[in-house]
Amino acid sequence: MKKHLLCITPDFSRSGAPIALYGFLRILIKKDCFNISIMAYGTGDLMSSFVELLGKDHIIVLNGLNPTSEFRYMLQNNYDLILLNTAAVYPFSFYFQNTVIPVYWWIHEAPGLIEESFPAFPNPHLLSSNFRLFAPSEGAAKIFRTQYSYDISVLPVPVYMPEPTTVNIPIEIPSDRVIFLVPAAYTYLKGQDILLSAILTLPEEYKRRSFFVFCGYSLEKQREYKNAIADTISNMDNVLMLEDLPQETVFFLISKSHCVVAPSRIDTIPLSIVEGIMYKKLTLVSCSTGISHYIQDCVHGFVFKDQEELTKRLLLIINDHDSLHKIEENGHNIYTDFFSPEAVSAIIDIIL
Repeated sequence: MKKHLLCITPDFSRSGAPIALYGFLRILIKKDCFNISIMAYGTGDLMSSFVELLGKDHIIVLNGLNPTSEFRYMLQNNYDLILLNTAAVYPFSFYFQNTVIPVYWWIHEAPGLIEESFPAFPNPHLLSSNFRLFAPSEGAAKIFRTQYSYDISVLPVPVYMPEPTTVNIPIEIPSDRVIFLVPAAYTYLKGQDILLSAILTLPEEYKRRSFFVFCGYSLEKQREYKNAIADTISNMDNVLMLEDLPQETVFFLISKSHCVVAPSRIDTIPLSIVEGIMYKKLTLVSCSTGISHYIQDCVHGFVFKDQEELTKRLLLIINDHDSLHKIEENGHNIYTDFFSPEAVSAIIDIIL
């Protein structure tokens, strides 16, 4: 008889954590070992994808509902396993303290951000023994272990190669330049300003040979930061700033780019980099991203620790991109070994 799994996630927005959950559930459905339900605070762009995957009767949207004692009883007695998706759902952790039901908690946020944004997030050492915590990458787990001295496990995010499709591109991609793609939300933590500062220091010849495409959604609380980015880009003729794009469009842009960049100040695991190595593209990441744990500089991709190193890596890629195919192949091996559905499926078999 199948066991019953309840996944609790903040919403169904087209962002990292819901995308990670969607990929995880695709693997579980293929294994056919659980009856799966999802509970969320709200909806989002991926809602229809989850409905198609599970059926609408298996999705519960709370819409701000305050859980009653009956609701808590249902949570604790109708399911055999709970998956908490991100630290944002930490209030639900208290419902399962000192119960017999196993709780798997997939923490996608960086440890420092957890303490800053969620002061009520419980110290892992204070969780009861039915809890097990997971990070989405070895790099993120290392930070978590260092900060909390807690032996968190690793559950990578599975990334699927999309089916070929016809895509309407909102831009004309220059065919005579080296294309860099920066898909990320416009926030200070994603570090678009760091990359822009490095681009401005490039010699004029290298500016003419390169083209940078920024795209991503924006948050109202980051409006001032986004406006500053837009003002800077308005004076640069080799940089284009786009809004949020459909996922299939982002995948198409990755396939047409030479390099995918994540200049983040802090980032647990930018999925755009995993998508880049999936497409055998060069990747350029800051050492503050969890994915940098897997990428040896100049072997699997490029890693920088400051703006000076970032500029040097940009110069190298612009100048030698046609001769860096071995690095592209090495980067793709990271995808195959750690983030492909097959690799993650094998890890899930061990976990479950």
